[in-house]
Amino acid sequence: MPEDLSSLIKKVQKDLGGSAKISRLSEVSAPFHTRLPTGILSLDIALKGGFPAGSMHQLFGPDGSGKDYLTNLVMAQVQKKYGDDANIAWMSFGYKPDIPFMEMAGVSPDVGNLLYIDIGNEDALEHPSESLLSGALELVKSNKFQLLIINELGSGETKDNIVKHLHEDAKIATWASLLTSFCQKFYSAMRIPDEEGNANQTCVIMINPVRANLDARSARFTPFTQGGGFALKHAKAVDIHLRPGATIKTQKEGKIGKEIKWKISKGKHGISEGAEGSYNFYFNKGVDLVADTANAGKACGVIANKGPVYYVLDYEDKIKGGLDGVVEMMRKSPSLIDEVREAVLEKSDG
Repeated sequence: MPEDLSSLIKKVQKDLGGSAKISRLSEVSAPFHTRLPTGILSLDIALKGGFPAGSMHQLFGPDGSGKDYLTNLVMAQVQKKYGDDANIAWMSFGYKPDIPFMEMAGVSPDVGNLLYIDIGNEDALEHPSESLLSGALELVKSNKFQLLIINELGSGETKDNIVKHLHEDAKIATWASLLTSFCQKFYSAMRIPDEEGNANQTCVIMINPVRANLDARSARFTPFTQGGGFALKHAKAVDIHLRPGATIKTQKEGKIGKEIKWKISKGKHGISEGAEGSYNFYFNKGVDLVADTANAGKACGVIANKGPVYYVLDYEDKIKGGLDGVVEMMRKSPSLIDEVREAVLEKSDG
């Protein structure tokens, strides 16, 4: 039996006026078991089901690597899971939201609360980045949101940059300093439980564009680096690097899509660093999530075949037409897609 420290704990908490709560680790309710999937099964396997709730993550990569699209997929999955109870906020330091592109990923502007954070008045134009990030923090503090997307992270203008003209020297550290303050306040906000004492489960995903890495003197170094300073580097729980791969072509149509390669360069909450893979993105269509699920199912044995006949899970149905026949059957049965997905994730945890 462990030593009884209850009297000591009560005394310490009383001496501190209740400002510090001391609990057994077994009694702590952590939000990380809640996962927000992308819908791309190979990536979700590496993420142990999806992005962990209650923490901050980053997507990083050059133009054309599908950063926006991936966050749109997460938004669609949140709406699928929570329905009208879905609370999602989206903000950008650059462009307004591309609603048709969001809809291509399955996002519906009318399901749940899908909010957009923007500059509210002329005064805020004197310190736009501070205003937008303050709005984001207030939503995090509310503990009512499953997901917050912050886009175009490197495009923010701080108050110090606004007051300078283009011909004046820029304050290089200004943006990093602002993100340092934001990260500190973010994790303070995350410590505030809801009315029932549950941990804050807000998941924040930031999209960070790349810049040339001046230290890339050899092939061993990545040709790109990311802005935001050391605070952002250490605050992230998951960091996914994306980059475009090979072009997908057909003889009849020519270029129809591209391969997207991903790598987890930082992972916490049970996620391993170094995991990598790829998926196919088709122009004007996006990722075929059903085909992706079927391929993952076949790779891990959840979908098996004996010659030309395929079987899904433990069902006795004989499916003909190869894996394409399985995909066609799954399209007609959304519940079967979910069954295959859960079986694959369970087996991968194995």
